[in-house]
Amino acid sequence: MKFIYIILASILFNVSVFGQNGFVIQGKAAKQFEGSKLYLDYQRDGYSFSDSTVIKQGKFTFKGEVDEPNYARMILDSQGLGKLRTQNTGDRLYFYIGNENYNFNITESLKKVAITKSPLHESFVQYINFIGGDFMDIIDQGNAAFSAVPEDAVDKNEQYAAIKQKFDEKFDKRNDQQLLFAKQNPNSIFAVDALTEVANKRGTKIIETIFLDLNKSLQNSSRGKELAARIYADKNIVIGSMAPNFAQPDQQGKMVQLSDFKGKFVLLDFWASWCSPCRAENPNLKKAYINFKPKGLEVFAISIDDNNGREAWLQAIKDDDLPWIHAADLKGWRNDAAVLYGVRGVPQNYLIDPTGKIVAINLKQENLHKVLAEYIK
Repeated sequence: MKFIYIILASILFNVSVFGQNGFVIQGKAAKQFEGSKLYLDYQRDGYSFSDSTVIKQGKFTFKGEVDEPNYARMILDSQGLGKLRTQNTGDRLYFYIGNENYNFNITESLKKVAITKSPLHESFVQYINFIGGDFMDIIDQGNAAFSAVPEDAVDKNEQYAAIKQKFDEKFDKRNDQQLLFAKQNPNSIFAVDALTEVANKRGTKIIETIFLDLNKSLQNSSRGKELAARIYADKNIVIGSMAPNFAQPDQQGKMVQLSDFKGKFVLLDFWASWCSPCRAENPNLKKAYINFKPKGLEVFAISIDDNNGREAWLQAIKDDDLPWIHAADLKGWRNDAAVLYGVRGVPQNYLIDPTGKIVAINLKQENLHKVLAEYIK
């Protein structure tokens, strides 16, 4: 039980980070990184924040504030390629950020940076070691393994299948450890993230009892409320249930409520400008809208773009020529409506009848037209 005690002690001590006014990251970097640009992405109050700085005389600094500790990403662009070209495959670091001080020392790479002075980071490392590795690190390992397979290999498909099986098993074992961690550490801020990842793979039923045993402050945190909403949605937002009402600002900032559509069939559609499957489905949705709009169909589209993606959202509406009503609170995956409905993937939609009852879920391609024809005469 010694390991468990260390985790708990670190987390309980870490409550003090909320008494500090913001975070400060003081960094040193080896000579070869002089002049390189660093990017930092994190969340505050449900919105995405991005910052950047340049390494000068072997030093760099970031300052900011978070409402609660959250998973952050730092990117080192040592080749001057820009953020877009380095954020997914370049030198990246994923870590937990809270309102405390951090000392970074970059020698070989950002991915191998030494971080000191942060009790939160120490606790995060212990958590990651306990469950079997960081999610994004494992994804990178899997992608590297796939890329290492020669394109002309005779047994290429067999190698791909073996790699997939290996990493599927790794993630399964990791989920088992996350469940164990949450059971043994009900006061840890990482317990909510552990259960969220398990729910992503295995559903919410398996984690509900463990979640309800967590410290109430964790259940009432932003991520705790999101997970509670998913548990509720999986049990209650189903075919035959009444669709929960909500309000979101449209493109001009005017609040639109789902209840505004009562008396009509409405397709509640969750999407995003960056979602390729969503964009690919838009022409089909537009065809259905044109055919059934005269018979009373409305489409209420909720984007899960974040505040950094507002222009991309508006441009996607214009480029795809989408004539229905659009809204977004620009909180990304923390969009209030998406959280309420337990949405964890897009595209996702709900067909709601004139009384406000959900009659169909996830209608796409030809099935969309077929089901609409059954209900809207």
